[in-house]
Amino acid sequence: MTKPSVIQCLFMAALAASLSGCFSSFNQSSKDTETLPSWVSSPPQSQTHLYGVGSAPKIDNLALAFNQAEQSGNAQIAQQLTTQVSQINTQNTQVSSNNGKEQVSKVQTAYTQVATAPIELEQAINEERYVGKQYVYALQSIDRSRIVSRLKSAIRDLDQNIINNAESLTTKLGEDAAPADWQTYMRLIPAFAQRQSYVEELQLYSTERTLAGRASDEVIRIEQQLNQALLSYGVDPSKTQQANALASALSEFGMTPKSPALFRLESNTSQHSEQQSGRHYVFEEGSLALFGPNNARLASWTVSARGIAKDAQRAADAATENWSKQAISAMFTWLTRLE
Repeated sequence: MTKPSVIQCLFMAALAASLSGCFSSFNQSSKDTETLPSWVSSPPQSQTHLYGVGSAPKIDNLALAFNQAEQSGNAQIAQQLTTQVSQINTQNTQVSSNNGKEQVSKVQTAYTQVATAPIELEQAINEERYVGKQYVYALQSIDRSRIVSRLKSAIRDLDQNIINNAESLTTKLGEDAAPADWQTYMRLIPAFAQRQSYVEELQLYSTERTLAGRASDEVIRIEQQLNQALLSYGVDPSKTQQANALASALSEFGMTPKSPALFRLESNTSQHSEQQSGRHYVFEEGSLALFGPNNARLASWTVSARGIAKDAQRAADAATENWSKQAISAMFTWLTRLE
């Protein structure tokens, strides 16, 4: 057999050293592989809790890093709630997270446009923390069972309040709404708006197969009576300068524009315009007055609005539309906050 040359020997030695370095690098890489807690990739599953895992870059200030990781975990919980929103088909509902507080809001129509008071829900709490080589991790949780219990209690109290208010009506449920009861019906509007808000939150957190927060037959009948009252009472905008725009705004708030009606509107407004850079700016200012049973003046509001368009008439129409919406919103807020 031919003896290997010096060049061949040097090549073999270099190859061996190279392979040795590769194996050494592989072994070191294996040792450097970070073993994370199981909850980082697989958060716990529970019927009573919602879990979210958040991470943040590791920095010298670990407290700040963990705070960021916890907020990220809270946002993940909010995302789970957002998914549940689509599953329960509550259109136009949004869930947002702000430092662990999940806020549920919905673009509502009809009398549910009343502003409602949010129930005070507990924040997400931290369950686990882990400091990795480059990141920190936090496991966050919300006890949905406690939230469900609190919401159900709030709904029960609200239902009793609705029933107590309805007892002061001068006509029985199913009969025509009496004009004298208009203030009682207006007080019922925010109560049902608040109830709907609570029910939507309850449906987010509840795991019940049945529809959570379903009203009793008595409460359902009272709501039907309220809707019938709003329809029969009506609001007459025909004598105003913005009759069509006000009628449209009334419909958006679930109040029936018609003539004659229990409520009547009067307006006194004026417009002035400016032109700048090829656009028309129209400003509408003035008052809206509301008259009730026996033609009694109940209240009035001063409103200012603006319309912008390239066409002067469109700008004027936009100003009228915006003025009408603001005026009806002010009126509706007043009606539904009567003592």
